Amino acid sequence: MTLQKMRHCTNIPEEQYRLAFAISLGGMLELYDFMVYAMMASYIAECFFPSSDSMTSLLGTFATFAVGYLSRPLGGIFFGHLGDRYGRKNTFTLTIFIMALTTALIGCIPAYNSIGMLAPVLLVLLRLFQGFSLGGELPGAMTYMSETTPGRSGLVIGILFMSLMLGLSLAAFVHGLLTLFLPLDVMTQWGWRVPFWIGGLLGGLSFYIRRRFHESGLFMALNLVRQRQATPLLDLVRHHRRGFVCGFCIIAMFGSATAVLSIYMPGYLVTLHGFASDQVAWQASLAYIMSAPICLLMGLANDRYSHKLLLLLCAVLIVGISLPLYHYISSDGAELSKIMMVAAVLTAFITGLLPPMLVRLFPTEVRYTGVAITYNLGITLFGGLAPVSSTLLIKWFGITTGPAMYLIVISIFSLLIVFVAWPDYSMATDNGNRLRQ
Repeated sequence: MTLQKMRHCTNIPEEQYRLAFAISLGGMLELYDFMVYAMMASYIAECFFPSSDSMTSLLGTFATFAVGYLSRPLGGIFFGHLGDRYGRKNTFTLTIFIMALTTALIGCIPAYNSIGMLAPVLLVLLRLFQGFSLGGELPGAMTYMSETTPGRSGLVIGILFMSLMLGLSLAAFVHGLLTLFLPLDVMTQWGWRVPFWIGGLLGGLSFYIRRRFHESGLFMALNLVRQRQATPLLDLVRHHRRGFVCGFCIIAMFGSATAVLSIYMPGYLVTLHGFASDQVAWQASLAYIMSAPICLLMGLANDRYSHKLLLLLCAVLIVGISLPLYHYISSDGAELSKIMMVAAVLTAFITGLLPPMLVRLFPTEVRYTGVAITYNLGITLFGGLAPVSSTLLIKWFGITTGPAMYLIVISIFSLLIVFVAWPDYSMATDNGNRLRQ
């Protein structure tokens, strides 16, 4: 990419950059919450799922982690309908409020030894509500940002997903800071709750900021050129099935990779390979913050290059790197810094490239619904079940490379859409309904 082309790609008004970074605060909270839960998995397991077998206890914790994903498609349908019928701004302002509240409340649940079975039940319920709100949060932010900056959707969504990587780094940093100053017994008693309270405060701040936004211009234009869809989901099923299939396969690769390489990785390294949890936290924080700008560069690539080519590149990288990475983790003398840096760079590469592809698969009248359903179904089926599936592969077959095999299979599955034509709705005019070969 020449310097002139690069300047053209990044040439958007300063207020659009400010808007993108303000919205991205909520995006940061999404992966922060999920990363915090994964990093606190050992404490949560002891607090809510006490068992003599540490692996069984950990499975209970990650099963509850998966529950948070299972409610996301319902949230995607609900908030997608609200967003396409009544507006993007109010809808994804509501989602951040629910997400902030549930995150803070998770940190307030009494332990199993205080209220018995009610403790894990409350945890599961809050995870369900948290996942429900997340079903509309990031799709709403992607839809709103792409529609307020037509022609630069890759760039602004790249900013959004760069904030997600920073959310991973913040979660790891908070965990490292707590383990540095608090002894193990204090972490088990109440220290693990602090990151959830911090997440609630971040969500509250994002809610306050979003209330001041204006509605998306493309959405407002629907009243001038055509009626909003009464039931966006039905219109999506009837007229946009090709976009749905393409989006689902794209997010299958994205969801499995981010879940395995970032969210599941800390617990995997600590529980199965004996790395110190504080060292994992510090190395993860450093790796994610250093690799975050890659998301922005990959977002720029989305505005310039073929999406099919970029999808193929992601698959090649996952297949080529994941198995050697997990073999290296199991080897003698494996260095934690190298492990986390490779995982973080690959995560940032995939995170910056794949999600921005969704917004051009659907027209304005069903964009929120289309993005929300494809994103959440892919994340739920291939991301939410990744930690449980990886743990079961390791437990049943005794192979520490189980997560790598999971990633390779999902990536090959996602490549099937390379052989079909993709819908392409121009963000500038929104009437460019053509098929990309």
